[in-house]
Amino acid sequence: MNNKINKIFKQYPKDFILITNPKDIFYLTDAEFEGFWLLLAKKKLFAITSQMIKGQIETEFKNKIKIVTDTSFIKALVAIIKQYNVNRLLVDTTELSVSTFTLIEKILKLSNITVKQINSVTNNLRIIKNKDEINNIKTACELVSKIFETVKNKIICGMKEIDIHFLIEQEFAKHHTVASFKTIVASGPNAANPHHISGERKIKKNDIVLIDMGCICNGYCSDLTRTFFVGKPTQYQQKIWNTVKQAHDEAMEKIKPNIKACDIDLTARNIIKTDGFEKYFIHTTGHGVGIDIHEAPAISHKNEAILKEGMVITIEPGIYLKNKFGVRIEDTVLVTKTGFKKLTTAEY
Repeated sequence: MNNKINKIFKQYPKDFILITNPKDIFYLTDAEFEGFWLLLAKKKLFAITSQMIKGQIETEFKNKIKIVTDTSFIKALVAIIKQYNVNRLLVDTTELSVSTFTLIEKILKLSNITVKQINSVTNNLRIIKNKDEINNIKTACELVSKIFETVKNKIICGMKEIDIHFLIEQEFAKHHTVASFKTIVASGPNAANPHHISGERKIKKNDIVLIDMGCICNGYCSDLTRTFFVGKPTQYQQKIWNTVKQAHDEAMEKIKPNIKACDIDLTARNIIKTDGFEKYFIHTTGHGVGIDIHEAPAISHKNEAILKEGMVITIEPGIYLKNKFGVRIEDTVLVTKTGFKKLTTAEY
């Protein structure tokens, strides 16, 4: 068994734990396919699945996991619980429906077995990345940076946002990767919408263009945003861009172990406030990145969590002026022993 699973056994030595979230299962087992539940039980591993997925699990795990199938996942789970005389089952309900949890609870209650909901058992593990995870994120960051620069150099007036969007998708396919989230290409006034959906608007001379994109390497995500001009910006546009870039840079310089997440957010927020644009900064300064594009810790003025070596976060301040334009600049950053390392490398 790997170190990740052993840490969970150490935390819950007497309990049976059901994990159904595919991302958590991937984190614990490296299985890149879905279609099974993972049951951790007193140093035993069970895969609860269907006949359709059984062969994949046998190939992936060899003899390291016991595979249990039945006409339903719940029937298979109940059979295991009863076989091993379990008194309590902990169920990670991160990706489990209320109705499914209620049914498990109802059935096991008839046998005097306690069923308890718990939040993701992997959260405290996933927040700190090991060497392999960092290398995967670093590779994804380097790749998305390269693809961004390739695409940026092809953008000309008359292209539609959606054309640029699919150009990015083509580059992802060329490099055997996929998007880590839905790519955003926003131009002109559309850039004032942080989560704009790439549309039919054509790029015009001297337009402002915001691209938010990421890709995946071995299951781990990257996240990058650049805002640039197809031509020459106005003085006002350049002022906004400069303010966001300063907020981005000073927040990033604040990153090191033992700093509170809220202090990083407030560093960016105070710079934007000083320049008079506080009410136009309408989201947090960043978030954690890993198997999911949004993970802990949130880089928010409300979050007093302490940064630790091995965390990977984004820094992405923005200013959004409705019906005019918006600017966001984002990088993915590793918290190191003495400070930080910027993993995304695209030019600003």
